[in-house]
Amino acid sequence: MNSESTQAATQGHRNRSIRLAVLTSILSKFGTVLLRIISIPVAIRVLGMEEFGVYAAITMVVSMIDMMHVGIGPALTQGIAKALARDDRKQEQGIFATAVILSTVLTVVVSAGLAVVVGILPIATIFGENFAPFAESMRRACLIAIAIVAVELICVLVERARDGYQETRYNNAWGAAGNFLGAAGLIVGVKFFPTVEFLVLALNGSLALAKLANTVHLMLQRSYLWPRLNRFRKALVKPLLGDGARFSVTYLLSAAVEYNAIAYLIGRMVGPEKVGLYNVMITVHFSMTGLIQMITIPLWPAVVDAHSRGDAGWIRKSARRTQLIGPAYGIAALVGLVALGPWAFPLWIGEDFSLGRPTLAVFGAYFTLHLWRHVNQVLLLGIGEVNFAVRVVIVESLAVLLVTVWGLNQGVGLLGVYSGIAICLAALSAWLYPIRFARSMKRWENGLAADSESEAQESLSSPESSANPDQVPAAGAL
Repeated sequence: MNSESTQAATQGHRNRSIRLAVLTSILSKFGTVLLRIISIPVAIRVLGMEEFGVYAAITMVVSMIDMMHVGIGPALTQGIAKALARDDRKQEQGIFATAVILSTVLTVVVSAGLAVVVGILPIATIFGENFAPFAESMRRACLIAIAIVAVELICVLVERARDGYQETRYNNAWGAAGNFLGAAGLIVGVKFFPTVEFLVLALNGSLALAKLANTVHLMLQRSYLWPRLNRFRKALVKPLLGDGARFSVTYLLSAAVEYNAIAYLIGRMVGPEKVGLYNVMITVHFSMTGLIQMITIPLWPAVVDAHSRGDAGWIRKSARRTQLIGPAYGIAALVGLVALGPWAFPLWIGEDFSLGRPTLAVFGAYFTLHLWRHVNQVLLLGIGEVNFAVRVVIVESLAVLLVTVWGLNQGVGLLGVYSGIAICLAALSAWLYPIRFARSMKRWENGLAADSESEAQESLSSPESSANPDQVPAAGAL
């Protein structure tokens, strides 16, 4: 009975954590959507679609530093969740300190190297000849963006640690504050500093400041986590980097390809204006995905916790819900985009928006497949199927890149780009992920049942059980 009470308490904690994360995420996502709804049309109207494409190209390329982050954040989330399940505070301290120190060193080295490249190479060499007229402002904006992203990457580990503690609500609260600060900065910038450099500083800098505040908050809450050098564990470096590299692939590679790399290719092969349009749709994609991430971000560490404790029933129940919610929401978004998009987007963006219903329909199909991939990937990672997800993501990302390059060379436009991505997702992750999850769960549950039966038999055959006849019926009843 005591075991049942403990399980009920842990299930209740997981459910409360997810509910609180969703509630606070509503505020955060509202701020994110508000910031994007305001910032994009304002930026396009002040700068023009072409110069907005310059801003988009800068943010897309600089954000690829994420790939150099080696996924230590998700590895930290998993490590914290497992340490909590074992009630091992020393492990918490060691994992946190090692992850923070390691990530800080990597981020500083990579950011410094990227800054040197931006300072030495001509902008036209990096981004393409179409960006040559904006060279000087782009160089300044790139250096500002590199500094901001470096701060974000160091502080983002705190967010991943909070996920491990099932405290995503704090990330959401500080994220909301950063969004509202960004909106205020944008209002000031439009009036006094209508430049690409200030746009980078106002929108991205506000988010970095919020992450920094979240870092200070965690250190005040859990002072025992302070990343001292004597807590750095060499033995954890290899596991963190190994897990980190795998999580980088699963969490970042598809995003880096489908957002950053394709935007870069469009800018280089087509020009800044199309990058601006592509960035508008990426922003829509991020905003709509954020509603599902309100559930999946806190769900992942909760699944890790349930898997560590052998709570298969809770995982099954949570999986059914998310596998239903994800595609249902995607289909609703597709219908809304096709029905209202041709009217709503020009009203929001202005006359520069030129995507018709066919392109919006294919984008909606891609978005629905993305959500299906996302929810199943979260479940797979939660039960430890990281290597399988890595293999699928690598093959799928290469396929997307090859199809996109071929399509752009054929002059297909954004309709063809989104069609190619959707076909690749439908051919790979859309069916491989759910099948693997179902098989892995069945295999794991069979293992749990076998372990339980073995323990029961050992209990029956032990000398203590034989010596106490009152215990035999109870054991046999199980």
